Amino acid sequence: MPEPTPPEHVYGLNKWSDLGYTTIDMLYLRPVRWFHRNFVERFRGSAYPYYHRKFGAVKTIDQCEIQDQICFYEAEMSFLREKRIDTMIVEILHDRLTRCIAYEGRIDALDKCAKEKDALFESHANWYQKYGEMGVPHSCIDAYMKQKHHMIWMRRHPEVDLKGWAIEREYEKKTKDYIKSIPMPMETR
Repeated sequence: MPEPTPPEHVYGLNKWSDLGYTTIDMLYLRPVRWFHRNFVERFRGSAYPYYHRKFGAVKTIDQCEIQDQICFYEAEMSFLREKRIDTMIVEILHDRLTRCIAYEGRIDALDKCAKEKDALFESHANWYQKYGEMGVPHSCIDAYMKQKHHMIWMRRHPEVDLKGWAIEREYEKKTKDYIKSIPMPMETR
């Protein structure tokens, strides 16, 4: 049920209330309306669509002061927003790959959907590298510590392929060899 609105003032019923409303309107409301119409609306600019909202730069957790709880909260909310966005990107790329495979067929998809597959593999590896294996109640502090430990480990082991491109290419090669080994039915004459 909608909220009841206060009744509008009806002029002409009581001369003292008319005088009060007229005075309040002339002293307080008309100047505000005039200022809003002549200045605020002129200099505001065109309306910006809500779906293109730009978020201002927020400090990351490593840039916050030690006791700054507001900065911690802003960093946490920014981290959660970025995680939702990265998750949606992975889902969109997965949908693109699924549609490409459905359109091209499972056999031809290995060659024709390679670009979509590589984009999904790369974004999934990046997502896992940033958010994976942190446990369920995790925060931006956990992600920051994971990033720090990951950088230290990479500095000590530069030869390791963490994203697994070599394993992925080997799997693709085995799959293509298997498809080539499948006997095709004889051509009908």
